[in-house]
Amino acid sequence: MPSRISSRRSVDIEQCPVFIAARILGKKWAILILQEMMMPEAEDGLRFSEIQRHLDWITPKVLSKRLKELVSEGILNRHVDSSVIPPRVTYTLTDKGLALKEIIVLMQQWGKKHGGDAASACYGMDFTHCRICRRYS
Repeated sequence: MPSRISSRRSVDIEQCPVFIAARILGKKWAILILQEMMMPEAEDGLRFSEIQRHLDWITPKVLSKRLKELVSEGILNRHVDSSVIPPRVTYTLTDKGLALKEIIVLMQQWGKKHGGDAASACYGMDFTHCRICRRYS
């Protein structure tokens, strides 16, 4: 007779890789901030104001909080150029952050396939055309 599988305890769940990923990426707007950081024009880094301009529905307070969390998780780098006044702060993806691109592209593909009419404005299978989608949606 097969042994009965016990239910998972909270401590077990907290060590689950899916839970760990969801804890980081499941926060409000985190995925879209990462998608913005994966745009071709973000390769050399984006300033807070640039990210805010592209994601203008995110309040500055929430955007600031998410950026700090993504930096503390090692997903984003925060570069401060203090040779200029005021200091110039830019954000770039770390290798850990870049490793998420494939996953987010797969999410985009899944959304196109299963998102119905809501996803019909998507023109690409990566982030190259996301600005075009925004213009027409």
